[in-house]
Amino acid sequence: MAKAYVKVWVQPGMERTVQQELLSFDQFMTADVTAGEQDLLCLVEAASYEDLLRTVVQHLRAVKGVTRTVTNLILELDG
Repeated sequence: MAKAYVKVWVQPGMERTVQQELLSFDQFMTADVTAGEQDLLCLVEAASYEDLLRTVVQHLRAVKGVTRTVTNLILELDG
């Protein structure tokens, strides 16, 4: 299982609309509106890192109102 935290910046006033659309995708476990650097912080899960990145590129970046994203892959370290 591949996981990532994705920071999302959106156009002013679009936070709730974007949040609801992201949560309609099965891969988005969370989409929390934040008061930090980014507008939303999302936990995304997929079968592989390739699937996860495809989801970000094809789905997330296509959502109306999204202006910028940063994907932080979660690494599973042994030991």
